[in-house]
Amino acid sequence: MDIFVQLEETYLQTLNGVAFINRSPTIKKNHSSMYKQILFLSLLILTLPLLAQEKNGFAPQVTLGETTLVSSGKDLPFWMSSNQNGTIVLHNPTYQLFQAEIKRGLERDSLKKWGYTYGGNLVYGLAGGSDFQPNQYWLGVRYRSLILKAGAEADPVIYAGLSSTNGNMDHSGNARPVPGIRLSTRGYLPFLFAKKWFSFRFLYEEGFLHFDKQAISNAHLHHKNLYLRNRLSPTLFLTVGIEHYVFWGGNSPVYGQEPGWNQYFRYVLAMKGGKGASLYDRMFTAGNGLGIYNLELKKDWPDYEASFYWNHPFENPSQTSLVNIKDGLFGIHLGKKKKESFFTDFVYEYMQTQYRMRNTPPRGDDDYFNHWEYTSGFTYFQRMMGSPLFIPTIGPDGISRGFESNMMWMHHLGLGGTLGGGFSWKTLLTLSRNYGRPYQLYPKPPYECSGLLECSYATLKLPFAVKAGLAADYGSRFEHRYGGYLGIDFHF
Repeated sequence: MDIFVQLEETYLQTLNGVAFINRSPTIKKNHSSMYKQILFLSLLILTLPLLAQEKNGFAPQVTLGETTLVSSGKDLPFWMSSNQNGTIVLHNPTYQLFQAEIKRGLERDSLKKWGYTYGGNLVYGLAGGSDFQPNQYWLGVRYRSLILKAGAEADPVIYAGLSSTNGNMDHSGNARPVPGIRLSTRGYLPFLFAKKWFSFRFLYEEGFLHFDKQAISNAHLHHKNLYLRNRLSPTLFLTVGIEHYVFWGGNSPVYGQEPGWNQYFRYVLAMKGGKGASLYDRMFTAGNGLGIYNLELKKDWPDYEASFYWNHPFENPSQTSLVNIKDGLFGIHLGKKKKESFFTDFVYEYMQTQYRMRNTPPRGDDDYFNHWEYTSGFTYFQRMMGSPLFIPTIGPDGISRGFESNMMWMHHLGLGGTLGGGFSWKTLLTLSRNYGRPYQLYPKPPYECSGLLECSYATLKLPFAVKAGLAADYGSRFEHRYGGYLGIDFHF
């Protein structure tokens, strides 16, 4: 019961405005800077409703939110801080999280040739110290079925928010969105002469890692994907796709300036490095390339839908031949179309990465999400951009050193439903075991079990939504800990 008392007291202190005072010596030393950030955030919050006034009748959504989180340990439980788009960055047993968001989506009228979208999300956190971040910010223009966007925007949540990876083990929503420039289709488009049976979508994006402290400073992150969808029957769809990422360019403290735009197509096409590249890049591929194959089989019924999905990772051209076929994420989602019953959604996932390509000359063992030169690994602002089960090691300088363990298996269960009267619930339960990395195996691979239970209330009759939850970790990877949170979001 202690945690409920602590949660209630901390939450009431926050509402009364006294939670900002005397929290720690760190905050005392930074009062001036903190108050400036709070003032800036407050002024912006006051202007958001004014921005919401649009003459065309398609007004943006404005959300102001506060969440209080507490833990019995030194840090928050796993599922209280993971897959939150990198909004929780500080390590402390108590956390206040303030968010101000504005979002305008594209018009649903497909007859208009032009459209536009914009949005932003500002985050302020208090947890022994303070953190202020522009988490998301973007502006986009649509012409017919093509969309051009600039900025940083999170991906939409799929599978009712019950997946451990949002259905993509390389891009889960665990880290802060990477800013960049993106060209994409608006959903799936008919494919030429076979438009009755085939459709496709694509994305081409150049991201900039300049705001993050990484081992290679001022690096770029290239990302592209292509998905093809086959309508096998009126209610059965098969989707196959490929995602490709490349860390390229930047300045290495060891090897100096990496080749830049003059070798751009070598990076994008996974070619060998050219003049000025390292010996390793000239022998194999330029930059740090990785990606996944993605497959989904979806079946529709009048009241239900079911999806089976599979992600298969690759780290170099040799793996595109499916040599490491056993590795990947396997998942199934079952959902009711009408969200009006106690059980509406079910997700089960199994992930394993122990069978990476082994002892294959001259590369040796593959080391998922790590790289010999881009040693910060597949991270952004100290968080894994893919599955949150892969946790980077952070050095005393605040720079990621990559992943100490990338060989693991995981079972994950997600359930969700409604309770009636505007109440809904969801629960996550994850069991995993980590084995280390190639040539650095753990002598005793640790088990870990992490769980979460959340209940929320939202109705169209009221301009706010409330959520509360409990979470816990038990095992030998993290400390034994449990926690809870209480939050409210106001919508305008």
